[in-house]
Amino acid sequence: MVEDSFMVPVRKAEIEIGKPLGFAVYDVDHNLLLNRGVVVTSENQVEVLLQKGLFRERVREKNGHVTARLEDDKPAEAGGGYVKPQEENLSFDAVKLMPGDALQLQPMLEGQTERFTVHVIGVMKPRSVLVTMPVVEGKLIFVRDGQTYLVRAFSGLNVCAFKAKVLKSQLQPFPYLHLSYPDSVQALRIRKAMRAPASIIVAVQQSEEGKQIGAGKMVDISVGGAKMFSPMKLGEKGDNLWLSFKVKLGDMEEYVKTPVVIRSVGEEDDEQGKRMKAFGIQFGELGQSQRLIIMNLVYQHLLKEGV
Repeated sequence: MVEDSFMVPVRKAEIEIGKPLGFAVYDVDHNLLLNRGVVVTSENQVEVLLQKGLFRERVREKNGHVTARLEDDKPAEAGGGYVKPQEENLSFDAVKLMPGDALQLQPMLEGQTERFTVHVIGVMKPRSVLVTMPVVEGKLIFVRDGQTYLVRAFSGLNVCAFKAKVLKSQLQPFPYLHLSYPDSVQALRIRKAMRAPASIIVAVQQSEEGKQIGAGKMVDISVGGAKMFSPMKLGEKGDNLWLSFKVKLGDMEEYVKTPVVIRSVGEEDDEQGKRMKAFGIQFGELGQSQRLIIMNLVYQHLLKEGV
C-alpha cells in the first residue's frame, strides 16, 4: 500500500467502463480485488463489484495532512448527489429472529419516547412473538395487555421496524410478553459508510484489561467504525487498541467495549478550531444490542436529514 494512505469507499462515478482503473480496488477486509490498470468491461460488472463494497487507497494531501476518516461520504451516483437508503417491505420471516436477539420497544403514545430493550424468546408463526419483559435498573416495567409498540430489530445491515400489540403480559413462570405477529416489516438498509455525527467521550486502552493510555472524542460514528479526535497521539496506522464508551439513544444507554484497528492517522481542527490528532478507527465485533443502538443512531440521523 502507498505510505500514509488509508481506505475510502469507491464511488460508481469513479469507475469508467472500458477505461483502465486509475487505482487498485480492495474489499472491506482490504483484500485486493482489482489491480490498477484493469479494464472494467460492463455495467453489470460494476454493479456486482459495488455490491461487495469497494475501497481504494487515499494518498496524503500535498500539505502533508490527511483527513482521518474510516469511511467516506455516502456513495454518489454517476450524476452526483447522494444515494438514498433503500427502504422496503419484508415478510417477518425474512428478519430471521432467533432466541436471544435484542429488540427495542417504543410505546406508541403521544409524548412517550423511551425505548425498552427486550430479548426474543421464540416465534409462534403466525400467532405471536414471545419476548422478555422490559427491565430498567433491575425493575420490571409494567406492560398492559392491548398496548401497541413500535418494535425495532436488527437483521444483517438492516434496521427493521413493525407495529405490534401486546396480546398478553405474563408473570409466570417468568415475566414475558406475547406480541402480535406482524404481517410485514419495514427495513432500512444501513450501509457501513453511512455515518451519524457524534460527541462521544472515549477511554483508550492498549489491551482489553490494560491500563488506560489516553482519551478522545468520537465526532462521527457508523456501523463499521468512527472518526475520533484526541489531543495526544494514541498510535500508528494498523495498531490495535481497545475503546470504552457509552452510547445513548433516547433514554437508553449502552456501554461499549470493543477492540479497534487504527486505519488512518492525521490532523484536523475541532469545533473550537484547536488542532487535534484525528484517527479513523474500525470496530471489532460488536455485541448485537450495541450494533443495534449504533445503527439506530445512524437511522435517526438519516430521518432528520430527510433521506
